[in-house]
Amino acid sequence: MELTFDEFYSFTSTITKDAADIITSRKPSSIETRTKPDGTIVTDTDLKVESLIRSRIEEKFPGHGIIGEEHDDNGKSSPYTWIIDPIDGTTSYHFGVPFFGTLVGLLKEGKPLFGSMRLPMFDQMLAGDGLQCIIDGTRCSVKKFDGFEKSLILTSDDVRMTESIYCESWNRLRKTGATFRTWGDCYGYYLLSTGKADAMFDINLKPCDILPIIPIVEGAGARIVDFGKNDATDLAVCVPELVEKISLLFANR
Repeated sequence: MELTFDEFYSFTSTITKDAADIITSRKPSSIETRTKPDGTIVTDTDLKVESLIRSRIEEKFPGHGIIGEEHDDNGKSSPYTWIIDPIDGTTSYHFGVPFFGTLVGLLKEGKPLFGSMRLPMFDQMLAGDGLQCIIDGTRCSVKKFDGFEKSLILTSDDVRMTESIYCESWNRLRKTGATFRTWGDCYGYYLLSTGKADAMFDINLKPCDILPIIPIVEGAGARIVDFGKNDATDLAVCVPELVEKISLLFANR
């Protein structure tokens, strides 16, 4: 079954709104957590949200595959595969910080086709198809680069960057005069896509972290600089004017 972007937008808007109702109904003091083998935490809310989204997809698109952050893949062979991160930024959610979101994407033959990002605490949703980025029904786009001194560069975890193999490249970038902040996880990509930031850096990404985001940021006019050994694992997403500068910095690490 072919799915248009409008149909994807309508469907994911509904299911992520229902997921947001689960998320916002929980008080931080009532959230149960455990540590996963990779050292990250998962909450009972993550599990409930992913189960909800999976059930809605299976009901609407029973032949499609599903990959999720917290549950096993459904193993169905289909050109179309849904990919889910129920709470991207679980640590923020756990501490009551509002910079987290629910990611739902659709892959076709393994490539990102459509993506959506719901920010429950802001009651906003972005969606994209690589050609356009929509926030609550209105198109949005990246800003125009106006020099490093006026730029905002983001990453999910500055310590992770400074302790990585990209340390020297990161430190050279920090000497450009740009402003740096750790408004990370999906919220960083939201700031980039809506014209508030110039670049967002992430490393050690998993498919659920980034594949739903790619059609959104590309639809907003951002470019991806993939500098890792594996595709979509270590990368920067930035305004077009920064592609060459970032590529040169991180190629010479």
